[in-house]
Amino acid sequence: MAHARSRPIALEDSGLLAIGFLALAGAVLAAHSSPATGYELSLYSGTPLSFWLLFGCAVSIALAVGFRAATVWSRRIALVLTGGALAVFVGLPILRGYRFYGAGDALTHLGWIRGIKWGTFEPLELRYPAIHTVSNLISVTLGIDLAQASLLLIVLLSCLFALFVALATSVLFENRFSAVAGAFGAFLLLPVTNLSTFIVLHAMTQAILFSSVSVYLLLKYVRNDHSPDGSSGVGWLLAITSVAMVVYHPQLAAHFLVMFIGIVAVQYLYRRYRPDHPIAEHQSIVGQSVVLLTAFLVWIANHGFFGDVVGYAISSAAAYFFGGGDAASSVDSQSSSLSEIGATLLEMVVKLLGPSLLFGLLASLLVLAALLNDDLTRRTDGVLPYFVVSMIGLAGLFGLYFFGSYSAMYFRVFGLMMLLTTIAGAAAIAYGMQSVSENYSMTAVYSVVVVGFGVVLLLSLLVVYPSPFIYQASPHITDASLEGHETMFEHNDEEVPFVGIRSGPHRYEDVTHAKYDRTLPYAGISGEEIEEGISRQYESDRYLTVTQSDREREVVSYKELRYTEDQLESISSQPGVNRVQSNGEFELYYVHGTANGSSDS
Repeated sequence: MAHARSRPIALEDSGLLAIGFLALAGAVLAAHSSPATGYELSLYSGTPLSFWLLFGCAVSIALAVGFRAATVWSRRIALVLTGGALAVFVGLPILRGYRFYGAGDALTHLGWIRGIKWGTFEPLELRYPAIHTVSNLISVTLGIDLAQASLLLIVLLSCLFALFVALATSVLFENRFSAVAGAFGAFLLLPVTNLSTFIVLHAMTQAILFSSVSVYLLLKYVRNDHSPDGSSGVGWLLAITSVAMVVYHPQLAAHFLVMFIGIVAVQYLYRRYRPDHPIAEHQSIVGQSVVLLTAFLVWIANHGFFGDVVGYAISSAAAYFFGGGDAASSVDSQSSSLSEIGATLLEMVVKLLGPSLLFGLLASLLVLAALLNDDLTRRTDGVLPYFVVSMIGLAGLFGLYFFGSYSAMYFRVFGLMMLLTTIAGAAAIAYGMQSVSENYSMTAVYSVVVVGFGVVLLLSLLVVYPSPFIYQASPHITDASLEGHETMFEHNDEEVPFVGIRSGPHRYEDVTHAKYDRTLPYAGISGEEIEEGISRQYESDRYLTVTQSDREREVVSYKELRYTEDQLESISSQPGVNRVQSNGEFELYYVHGTANGSSDS
């Protein structure tokens, strides 16, 4: 009888899910039918409104059906729709026909991907060759361009992240809502902060997404039934992923070592002082820690840069505490810049980290509830102390980098913390829904959760891609810009150095020449120097590069903070400055230095 009553609901779910998949297919068609014709300052505004309407419809249906579905299969299909929506969102640069998406480090990584294909160097010469090797594999397998293959890799890793966050949430706390809460928690992409982790080709970000597999296997491993010799299929998989993590990024592996050491300590203390606690019966991870440590030490023996990173951070932190240090200088600098363009640090924290702080609160409430509720401790098999000690260890690393004034590297640690926070926060939502439903109608609970998740999802996805909304410019690399730089490097006079707006084209040289060694940054010319006269700034000749992205970034995103529109427009008409190359997205000027006596001509 109960089964008969549930059947109409299941049929309703089927109809909604069909509409959801049709809406998602329509969104894909809308995006693909409106390719970018030039540089786009914002991927959001450049993508047609029809895409966002259809995409929003698909996500809303996935949310509603996922949490409310009457049958297991309806929930599973809703999760498939969720994964498809995530793939479409992360794959927007591909759907919109972008040549490449990612400036800065991403261009250098693309150069290394090319270098591996061209045989310039071997993959093992790189400090973290995983994303470069896998991109080449995707390119060869699918017969697509290397740049597109690297963008596809980001899509695949994002979907992998969503899958294993959902699985890990179900392992941490299992009920009918766990997987859905985990999947949509992953959809928030909280590890991507645009502060030191990005949705572009970026080794640390992709390593964090991949490490969701390790977190899931770790939770399975400590709670699993094992053979008498302590081995298991899960254990072998965890060991393999630990080695793979080192190859993805040894710095992330070091962060995981801090987590593992904390968990080993917790297991020892509970076995000694709380033998009645579930942790006392867990499988020890001492062996897994040894595997990770061994792989890490073997790898950095041939790539010793990590020791320099840690050494610098420790010495800088010590200098701060004992006098003479300069902690958080980058934060102060950013705060000043934001103030000059009419923004505030609080505004940026709310925009960039609001959903992260909310999930952090939910995770904290789950831990508190476990302390007060033995039943929740039993339901989670006592693993929440692992999350707590891991977060404490990572917070210590965050402080080390922060007080060591090591650029914004502390937000790399924050990205990993957000992986753990996503899992614990999603488990808190699943637990809260079950608890609240005992006193309130499920219809009310579904409505609050679906609407709440929808709002948080909107706020989070708005800041995944850089845009003027967060006072950043899109790292969109157009065909014209890439080809213009390649032509320039093919024909330039090697005796004449480059200058650029903020910085020179050294990243484009990385991607053009595909060398193992990074090109040293070129000099930049300031807005004041442009106004004073470009050729007067140099005794010898220079090349000056200006791209469309430079113009829109400085004038629109940064609101003429360092360069005004008039200053940039004056370049082509200045004496001693000749335009020698232009294709609409890229301009190359030859600047005659004062030694040639041409600055006043």
